[in-house]
Amino acid sequence: MRLWLTTSLVVSLLLLLAGGTHAQEETKAIIDKAIKAHGGPEKLANERASQAKSKGTLEVAGMSLPFTEQTATQPNRLKSVLDLEVGGQSVKIITVFNGEKAWVKDATGNTTELEGKLLDEVKEAVYLQRLGRFMVLKDKTIDLSPLGEVKVNGKPAVGVKVASKGHRDVNLFFDKTTGLLAKMDRQVLDQMTGQEVNEERIITEYQEVDGLKVAKKVQVNRGGKKFMEAEVLEIKFLDKLDDSEFAKP
Repeated sequence: MRLWLTTSLVVSLLLLLAGGTHAQEETKAIIDKAIKAHGGPEKLANERASQAKSKGTLEVAGMSLPFTEQTATQPNRLKSVLDLEVGGQSVKIITVFNGEKAWVKDATGNTTELEGKLLDEVKEAVYLQRLGRFMVLKDKTIDLSPLGEVKVNGKPAVGVKVASKGHRDVNLFFDKTTGLLAKMDRQVLDQMTGQEVNEERIITEYQEVDGLKVAKKVQVNRGGKKFMEAEVLEIKFLDKLDDSEFAKP
């Protein structure tokens, strides 16, 4: 009986190890294909600064609000200048994260330093930006597991769950044919309710910039409802932005 139990345990462990190895190989193949599809390891490993301009609509409290946004990014830094049209009035909101602190300058000109959950939310947005470079997914501090196949935009996509200490889990779904990222799925803080909701970022169109495939059109759903549609009008990559770009607004 003891021999049977020992043999059974060994077989079970071997099956678990085999399953884990298969899952690792599966996720590695998905990520390798994605890296190649988006421009290759050499270009993606170079985490340059960027400046972009986009336009779109936000769905807030039953209203469809047109906006334009200018963003500046650098590894672990972010600046967003959002111009909204609300009831015929123009509203400007500036958000800055300098790697440690974050601020928001509202339409009245008041600047508030973000703390607690609001600061965490900005950090998660910057983390999501890093994941979008894909090379970080090869870091041993990040755990990857396969999610199987789903349909995104009516096309088959394969998913990978990304888990990293200190961050929320993110699900990435890549087009099965092209290897391009089709959807990001994660939990976010709904600032209207103060509750976490599921957010989907679905990329509906790509463009090529400096040899990189980057999103051109995106739809964002929150809690199963459309939250935003955006189109990137222009984007450029730079070696570095001046530190003053990420100063308190």
